[in-house]
Amino acid sequence: MTDRFEQLLLQLGPLFGLKLHPDKIGGCSIAITPSIKVQLQLDLVQENLFLFSKIIEIPPGKFRENVLRDALKANAFPDPLSGILCYLPTPNELCLYQSYPVLILNGERLAGLVGAFVEMAESWHHAIKNGQSSPNLSRPPSSPPFGFKP
Repeated sequence: MTDRFEQLLLQLGPLFGLKLHPDKIGGCSIAITPSIKVQLQLDLVQENLFLFSKIIEIPPGKFRENVLRDALKANAFPDPLSGILCYLPTPNELCLYQSYPVLILNGERLAGLVGAFVEMAESWHHAIKNGQSSPNLSRPPSSPPFGFKP
């Protein structure tokens, strides 16, 4: 519920066609697609913005082992990563998170980062829903982070 977080949400909202504001706990949840919701929240010292999303439930067994193995492989790609895959055992869900320093963010930059984050979450959701342990794990070509030119 900081001024900086509220300012980012005010800048981000029109880019998504939404009115965004912090909730009671100081975060903001955005349903970007029917299957993916992104939670945005500042860390305790209000220096980093966290993005978090549950991707999909993974049933126990060999398939889950294969998904988690492939998730570890994807996490080993060199930066910049759109997100880091993790597993929450209580709901048996594959999740995605990432953090960015607040000082480098504005609405437009955050929209691009959220877009790449959702794209990654959607690709994993789609693959797992269709019985694949991961999307194509070859490293997709990526543009330099934050609009920098090579």
